[in-house]
Amino acid sequence: MFLQALDHVTSRTEGEAVNVFVETPKGSRHKYDVDASGLFRIALELPEGQTFPFSFGYVPNTKAPDGDALDIVLVTDGEVPAGALIEARLIGILKMENDEDGTMARNDRVVAVANLSRMFAHVQTLSDMREGFAWDMELFFRSYNDMIDRPFTVVGRGERDEAMKMLEQAEDAARRDPDVPDP
Repeated sequence: MFLQALDHVTSRTEGEAVNVFVETPKGSRHKYDVDASGLFRIALELPEGQTFPFSFGYVPNTKAPDGDALDIVLVTDGEVPAGALIEARLIGILKMENDEDGTMARNDRVVAVANLSRMFAHVQTLSDMREGFAWDMELFFRSYNDMIDRPFTVVGRGERDEAMKMLEQAEDAARRDPDVPDP
């Protein structure tokens, strides 16, 4: 269902704006994944009193180094539904590692701001966000990985230029992969 529709969505809209497909909406206690049939599946439930502080999703028709589409943490003014396709601008990267089959592997998250946001309209890079914003995001990821008993480390942060480079590499990798459909 969603997967078939996303086959026709390009990674970018106009210029440097990207399409972000939301899997897990801000405010949800559940982490959702879209399965091979195109349906949403609940992959995880957060403990009572905890919710996802941002929407989580990916850029369609990209392929990150982990083999999945490029992961995005999407900053919006409010909640958006799972399955929404939102135009956004990349502002930075949270550089992280977590355990993958007994080995620590990079699992960076690109941070984007929804273009429709009025509250974050001035934000162009991660350093434009309020003081402590990136730390808050890192703390969420530490807590999340502790909850699922997975070793995790914050490696650093990157600004907009690094995020754009990751996007370009993920677009190139998708173009070279015959399993990633041409939109």
